[in-house]
Amino acid sequence: MKSKLLITFPNSTGDKPIVFNLIKHYNLELNIIKASFDFNFQGTLFVEVNGSSEDIAKALEYVESEGVGAEFINSTISVSEELCVECGVCTSACQSQALVLNDEASLLFNNNKCVGCNLCIKVCPSRAITNGVVAHDF
Repeated sequence: MKSKLLITFPNSTGDKPIVFNLIKHYNLELNIIKASFDFNFQGTLFVEVNGSSEDIAKALEYVESEGVGAEFINSTISVSEELCVECGVCTSACQSQALVLNDEASLLFNNNKCVGCNLCIKVCPSRAITNGVVAHDF
C-alpha cells in the first residue's frame, strides 16, 4: 500500500531516530518528497510510504507514542476534460511537474509526482481541477 504522510516533529524529538525506526522496525519504504526543519529540530517531513497496511498502522501508533504527529495526505486531483481549456496556467503552479503540457499542448497529469499542495486548483481559471472526484451531470 502506497500512501502519502505528513509527519510533524516537535523539537523534543530531535535526538530520536524515528525515521530510522520506521524503516528498520516497521518494514516501510520511505520516499522523502519534502522536508523542512528549523534550528530547534522542529519541522515536517512529507513522505510517500510503501508497506503493508498493518505495518503502516503499527508505525503510526509508534510515532504518536513518541509525540510525533502523522496524517495521511490525499493528493488526488481530477481534471475535468469538459472544463479544461488546456491553457497551461496550472503547469506553472505545479512545482513537482505532476501537471505538464505535452508537445501537442494537451494537459497530462502524473499522480505519482503530485505532492498534494493544491496550488493548481487555486490558479485554474476554468475551475477544471478539483481535489477528488469531479461531479458529472447525468
